[in-house]
Amino acid sequence: MRIVVLRAKGGSGGSTVSLSLAKHFAYKGKKVLLVDSDVISTISSVFGLRGLGLIQLVKEGQPPEKAVVNMSLRNGSLTVLKIFSDGVPVEYERIDLVKNIEDVSEAYLGLLKKGNFDVTIVDTLPATTPLEPIVGWESSTYRKHVNEKSKYIMVSEPVKPSIEASIRYYGILKEKEHITSGIDVAVLNKVDTRVLSYNEIFSTLLEFMERIDSHVGVVLAYQPELSKTLEDFENMKVPVQIMELAHYLERPPLTKKVVIPQKGDLLKKVVFQNVNVLLKTRSIGGAEDTIRLLANMVREYYKESSLFLFSATSTMSTPNIINFKTIYSFLSERSKAKSLDDAIRLAKRLAIEISDEVKKYKFEKNIIVFYLSNDIEPIVAQCDLFLLSKSFWNELLVQLTFTLENTSVIVVCNPQRANCHPLEELVDMTLEVSPDQEGLNYLVEFSKV
Repeated sequence: MRIVVLRAKGGSGGSTVSLSLAKHFAYKGKKVLLVDSDVISTISSVFGLRGLGLIQLVKEGQPPEKAVVNMSLRNGSLTVLKIFSDGVPVEYERIDLVKNIEDVSEAYLGLLKKGNFDVTIVDTLPATTPLEPIVGWESSTYRKHVNEKSKYIMVSEPVKPSIEASIRYYGILKEKEHITSGIDVAVLNKVDTRVLSYNEIFSTLLEFMERIDSHVGVVLAYQPELSKTLEDFENMKVPVQIMELAHYLERPPLTKKVVIPQKGDLLKKVVFQNVNVLLKTRSIGGAEDTIRLLANMVREYYKESSLFLFSATSTMSTPNIINFKTIYSFLSERSKAKSLDDAIRLAKRLAIEISDEVKKYKFEKNIIVFYLSNDIEPIVAQCDLFLLSKSFWNELLVQLTFTLENTSVIVVCNPQRANCHPLEELVDMTLEVSPDQEGLNYLVEFSKV
């Protein structure tokens, strides 16, 4: 996957977005290449890459590896490539690139083949297009390595001049057919949530998304301390919104998604950071670590909290951490439903069971987890499965919302056995499980947390 980070002007925070994305993907176990093709070379300086970049090294016949730094990050790795040289005017770089383009392309292609990267992130010059030689050679060389469609992120500050400049920039890219299907992710960066209201942020983001044909919109809060920690990459914190941005790049949503900082980010953070410690296909055992960590994180945030797990498939013993209940009485009747009305009645009954159980405890915050949701849904062969799923969960959640306060609902769904999408807009978080070759399952969907 090749990701290109665009911005109409410098100072929008594109390099910070690129760095955060690279760190998150590497932490997930990916082999990441971060191409620094911004003339300021902010990213290169973070990793101590100074002096000559790839173009000048090739021109002088020096090893291109001098423009590269490699590092291991948890289960993954990060490779940074410096394109521009310090102190060399960009006009000279263009001339030298054109004269030595075959050798520069060969050096870059060799790096791509040797690294066998899962993700390549390109931090570009402001307001540049593929007509710019330095941009054009990189993209064309990459396509020789892997002929795939790139993902595009447009980063803008939240002020009107920056947004309008980004929209005009997109118009040029579209007019020249450099981009034909819109920007994948629209990012409003450095948003001061203390000054702007939620409605102001939301409406501004939606308009920005519409103007650049984006399906996903992300708001990144202004963090004055980030500039101080930027050069300490090891300790740089990745915003939860960047984690979700990365998720939607890997799996584009079926409907428009807006990612705005909010209290529910705690739940997302726990699962995003533990994406490789998820669910086993045949038992709840593999989920214990993630669910236990989720419960502990919630307890750190709320003074009085608990996580309730409702399962159709197994039991789990985590004393003093999780209040656990298996729905035996309900499960014995799930196959007896003969119609949609029966399914709705069962949803009401289940809601009463859950409410009665949760009300035994007076917690500040309740998290209810359904595992696996498609094993909990009633079996009605005569019903449309999409309608059945949506009607059942809608009735269940309406009843729970009416009777319980300060409660979030997480649903775990197996897409191989059920259509998970009807649930996405109904619950706070949907975890889809898709078995890989090793039998593990990975998180692939979040809803309205």
